[in-house]
Amino acid sequence: MRTLRPFIAASWHGHRDDPTLPKPVQEVWRRKFSNRQARNKQSNVDLAVLDSSGKLVHWFDGFRRIEPQGFRGGQKRESLGSYTVRELQIALLGLDPAEIREKKHPLVLPDVEEPGVRVFVQLLDDRMRAYRAPVVEAVALEKADWKTLEYPRKKRSVDAGDLKKWLAQVYPPGVMERTSQQTKMVYQISKVEGELTLEAAGSNGKTRYAILSGQVKLTDEGPGDFSYEGKLEIVLTYGSTRAKVLSLKGVFDGIYPRYSRVQERVRKIPLRAAFESLPLASADSTAENSRL
Repeated sequence: MRTLRPFIAASWHGHRDDPTLPKPVQEVWRRKFSNRQARNKQSNVDLAVLDSSGKLVHWFDGFRRIEPQGFRGGQKRESLGSYTVRELQIALLGLDPAEIREKKHPLVLPDVEEPGVRVFVQLLDDRMRAYRAPVVEAVALEKADWKTLEYPRKKRSVDAGDLKKWLAQVYPPGVMERTSQQTKMVYQISKVEGELTLEAAGSNGKTRYAILSGQVKLTDEGPGDFSYEGKLEIVLTYGSTRAKVLSLKGVFDGIYPRYSRVQERVRKIPLRAAFESLPLASADSTAENSRL
C-alpha cells in the first residue's frame, strides 16, 4: 500500500446505506453486493481505479480471501501483493497511457500559519502493522494557550486540561478504534486530566530551559468512560529575559488498552506521540518571543 500511496487521490469510510454515499462508491458496492454467494469471502476494504475524468475503470476487494492457486509442485496461495498487482494490471487495460502524466508527490507535513503544535502519533501494534504508520496533526494555539507554559521562576503545577487542544490529538490511528455506530466517526477526546510539573532546567546564557512532566489521562466521548494514560515529558525554551515560550518539543509514552474479541482479553499496546512547536523556532530568541 505504501507503493500505491502517491496514486490514492481520495478515500471514503462508511456504510452502504449512508445518504452521502459518493457515486463511484455506489457503483463499486452495487456490483460487490450483487453476488450474494460471494459475500462471506469479501472484506470491508475496496480499491477503485478511476480515469482522469473520474469514471470508474476497475475495482477489486482490497483484502479478499484468496483461494489456493495451482503452481508447479503443488497448491500455493497467491500473496496479497501479487493479487494487487494482477488486479492493477487489469485496470491498466482501461486507461489511456496518453492521459497519464507523471507528477511528483512530495510528502508535506500539516502546518498552521499561526503559532501552534505539530503532533505525531503512533500505535505500536505488533499484530496490525498498519497501525504503526504515524498520524500527524497540526493544532493552532492562541496566546492564552501559551501563557500557561510561561517560564517558571519557581516550580509550579500545570493542569493537563489546559493543554487539551493538542494533547487531545493523542489517540490511535485507524477507523477500527472506538467508532460511533451512528456517525461512523472516531470518538474524540473529551477530557484530559493530570497534574503536571513545570520547573526550570538551566540556561546556556542566551536560552533558558524548562521541563514539563507528569502523568496524563485521556478519556473519549464514547460510552463506558473509556480512558488510557501515559507519561508526558516536554522541553520548553525561553529567551534570556522574557517569559514567553520560544519553542516546545517532547514525547508521550503510554499504554492503549485494546479489547480482543477473539482472545476475550485486553491487550495493552504502546501508544507514543511526539510534539514540536510551530513555526519552528529560529536562532533569534527575541524575535520568536515577540511572535508567541
